[in-house]
Amino acid sequence: MRTNRPDHGTKDGYTRELTACNICKVRDDEFLFHAPERIVRCKRCGLIYCNPRLDAASLKKIYAKEYFVIDDRNPSIDYKNYANYIGEEAVITRSMLKRVKKVELFAEKRERLLDIGCAAGFSLIAAQMRGWEATGIEYSEFCVNYAQARGLTVHHGTLHDYPGKEQSIDAITMWDYLEHSPDPLGDLQVCYSLLRKGGIVLLSIPNVDSWSYRLLGKKWIGFKNIEHLYFFSRHTMAKLARQAGLVMEHSFYHGKYVSLSFFLSRILYYVRTNTLHKIVDKIAAHERTRHISFYFNPYDILNVVLRK
Repeated sequence: MRTNRPDHGTKDGYTRELTACNICKVRDDEFLFHAPERIVRCKRCGLIYCNPRLDAASLKKIYAKEYFVIDDRNPSIDYKNYANYIGEEAVITRSMLKRVKKVELFAEKRERLLDIGCAAGFSLIAAQMRGWEATGIEYSEFCVNYAQARGLTVHHGTLHDYPGKEQSIDAITMWDYLEHSPDPLGDLQVCYSLLRKGGIVLLSIPNVDSWSYRLLGKKWIGFKNIEHLYFFSRHTMAKLARQAGLVMEHSFYHGKYVSLSFFLSRILYYVRTNTLHKIVDKIAAHERTRHISFYFNPYDILNVVLRK
């Protein structure tokens, strides 16, 4: 349940709206801190979320081309966005291949896969390489156009306007998506209807059970982007899944391959000095370092398997 009362008193050009807990459907929260958004915790179930949060118009504005692509006229690293999502296709696809192999450990069939929040479609390429019939859903118009131009099947919109048939999907993936969703419960309910009996959802989320959240609190990197709306623990994730009719079977931490530029951009999140920024930019721009990548698991991104 949402309250349609935008908060227009913002200085960053975005508008916000008040919202109720996505699990309990009531507003009974306690203030935790600003990080920089106003972070609250539901007194009933413990779900942590932004309140107020960015509204639909602001989210559309955020997920523009600049969110995914470095401006050639200003190629410096920005810790708030992807270091260079489009330019790092090879590294991201390598990570996606590792993730798809995880899906195959739990899926009963290797047939139809739907990836929600598929961005430029690198996850779909990885799934196709593994023999899946892969389709994506993406909110960013730039990414949809990019993916479709490469022959990938991507629906522009959200799960709620996706024209898929009920009980037609074997596996649904949500890689770093659910924290961005204005309605996680509604999304999982749609997933339930789309999945065949025994089908799975495999998702990854920033985890407030993690050591880094407990250590860093409001400085935790999970709060780095204002478009991150929800922050889950195992407990709140399991509760959300039950309400959608799904069973939480497994959870585990899983890393990914990252470029040196991406890794350095995350360091800048915690240590923001002009001197370090200049050093990092110089390293990332050097020809010898542009193609360096490695596997990294900070143990704060939780992967969850849900089954119908």
